[in-house]
Amino acid sequence: MSEGLRRGVTAAGVVVLTALGVWWAWPRPALELRVELGGRGVVVDHWGNTTPLPDTIFVRATGRATKIRLVNRDTTFQNLGLFSAPAGSVRNYRVLPGVFAGFCSAHAASKTITYVVQ
Repeated sequence: MSEGLRRGVTAAGVVVLTALGVWWAWPRPALELRVELGGRGVVVDHWGNTTPLPDTIFVRATGRATKIRLVNRDTTFQNLGLFSAPAGSVRNYRVLPGVFAGFCSAHAASKTITYVVQ
């Protein structure tokens, strides 16, 4: 292997490892909620997979204040208990450990949601 090729491969490896390290260490919310078009609520995991929004959500606390993100992709204002967002917006909230409940516009039947931050 030539000296130039070896240096290029080494530089590419350093760039890839740095990018992976930054991605891994980048602060993420403990919970991401998304309201899709039509008002359907989902929970989004770190890989982008979604599950239907349950009536009770358990959130692992991440220190004194836990970050929760609400992404509203719908065309109307949405309220998910403590958190609300205008149409087409992204809002970040910080909550303390505890149990919180409230009105939920994304739950067609029960209209309530409970967060357990522990």
